[in-house]
Amino acid sequence: MTTTEHVIELPATAAAAGLARRELSTVPGITGEVGYKVLLMTSELIAIYVEDGEPDPGATLRLAVSAGPERVRVEVGGRPPDVAPGTLLHATETPSLGGYGLRIVDRMADAWGVHGAEATMTWFELERR
Repeated sequence: MTTTEHVIELPATAAAAGLARRELSTVPGITGEVGYKVLLMTSELIAIYVEDGEPDPGATLRLAVSAGPERVRVEVGGRPPDVAPGTLLHATETPSLGGYGLRIVDRMADAWGVHGAEATMTWFELERR
């Protein structure tokens, strides 16, 4: 299996997760248990960037996927969310902030993190075993 890379631009709306899942299902190597985890965790990362209220029609998300023989890496980014991902992850005292999705990513991913300032990118990696 060779490494394949895909970059997809998505609207920053509620439709983004479904569009991403459809695109990811066409990437070679995104199948079985790894595929299930990638689709679930990608949807959770997208939810961080999609506003609950009135979406900005010009706002977009960037989805980058690298699937190789040893690991799969997914990056989701766009305009920084109102609440930092680290705050969301530890929002146990304020469940209304959400963060349950990042807990899923934290438990399922082999590694994950956040980088960038202007356009924040949240990523995760899964090792193939």
